[in-house]
Amino acid sequence: MRTDAHPASLRTRLTWLIIAVMVAVLIPLGWISYRRELREMNELLDGRLAQAGRTLGTLIAHGELPQRDAELPGIKQDGETRHHGVVVSVHPRNYEPEVGFQAYDPSGELIAATSNLSDLPPPSADERGFRDIRHEGRLWRTFTLQNRANLVIRIGERSDNRQDIARGLVIEHTLPLLIGLPLLALLVSLAVKRGLRPVAVLTEMLDRRTPGSRKPMPANVAPQEIKPLIVALNQQLERLEDALEREHRFATDVAHELRTPLAATMIHLESAMISDDPTEVEFTVRNAQQSMARLGRRVEQILAMARLEAGAASQQRTALDLARIATEVIEELAPMIVEKDITASLSNDDEPVVVRGHEVALTAMFRNLIENALRYTEAGGQVEVAIHRDGTMAIIDIYDNGPGIPEGRRQAVFQRFHREEESATRGYGLGLNIVQRAIELHEASVELLESPLGRGLLVRIRMVSEAA
Repeated sequence: MRTDAHPASLRTRLTWLIIAVMVAVLIPLGWISYRRELREMNELLDGRLAQAGRTLGTLIAHGELPQRDAELPGIKQDGETRHHGVVVSVHPRNYEPEVGFQAYDPSGELIAATSNLSDLPPPSADERGFRDIRHEGRLWRTFTLQNRANLVIRIGERSDNRQDIARGLVIEHTLPLLIGLPLLALLVSLAVKRGLRPVAVLTEMLDRRTPGSRKPMPANVAPQEIKPLIVALNQQLERLEDALEREHRFATDVAHELRTPLAATMIHLESAMISDDPTEVEFTVRNAQQSMARLGRRVEQILAMARLEAGAASQQRTALDLARIATEVIEELAPMIVEKDITASLSNDDEPVVVRGHEVALTAMFRNLIENALRYTEAGGQVEVAIHRDGTMAIIDIYDNGPGIPEGRRQAVFQRFHREEESATRGYGLGLNIVQRAIELHEASVELLESPLGRGLLVRIRMVSEAA
């Protein structure tokens, strides 16, 4: 997708768009208005010309002939030699030369004319109404009529007079645009700048934020058009916060979950290196190999757990047999059980107790609970796992005869990185936190109770089971 290297600012873009719209609207409107006024002006002048012609014809018919003006210089005195009519002079220094007339008697003799039209050839027999005639290098607008006395009157007006008026109309319509458009452009620019002030405020707020800040932006003071942008930005910040938290938690979980199998592998390898007994070497190497296999499986489980938390757990839940998962976890922890000489057992109903859930999460839950019980139980102790159904609920009990946890501190153990002060074992305090996340994922509940073995801790989990 192509993008502009230096895109124009929003203010510049809006300003030019508004100016372009105004120009696109005002110029055609001005042209239409000019053409309409020009047409009305021509109609008005034509009407006045016709009215003047009729008035002149009426006056001449009643014997009101214009008087010969022989005293003024420049008057053409050829009426007697050519037409025996009256020639009326016009003054060359005012607007009189721009109008003129001719009057013919019924026999076609010119009986009166202005000096500027006295040389114009007479109208043809069928000439009536308006007509444009070129005479002595100028264009004349004429109106010819025949009145009741059979007098033919031709009255004319020079077209340059109308052109002067047309030029005036052009100036009248163009001048406001030439002056007003720059002023409008300035006002539009100021208005757009003021209108975009909320965007500038938002920019200033973003500039003032400390680097890496993921604090939500206040959206209640923003205009309606800006609120969706701020809401989307806050949602993006929230998702970023969640992603960073998941990454951080994933890193610590990896360190916690991989520590035990790595340590077991190292112990087996060291035993193999110092042993001279081939049988013992083969046994310890095989144990190291099994520890590495468990390590690989655990890595896969952690990655799957991370994908679940990231929302990638769009896969459907599946029906899972809780006893099968518990058995696999106990088998996985067999070296630890043997090493501490702990009696570990699993009891369950005759019918499988099935729940619908995510196997990776439930396996992590069992492993952390059983591993914790083994770790905190003294050598020669006892760890029991009991799974049974209670109505529609599946009950998971994991208990031991270890030191237990005082009732006042039982809720704190689910907090991340929490470690009991009296604990003699090493740990990062993440095991029960992982258990709690798995429980939340399955809408289950967890309780820490007194162990039925007389001392120690009972962890009881309730979750909805599948119908038997």
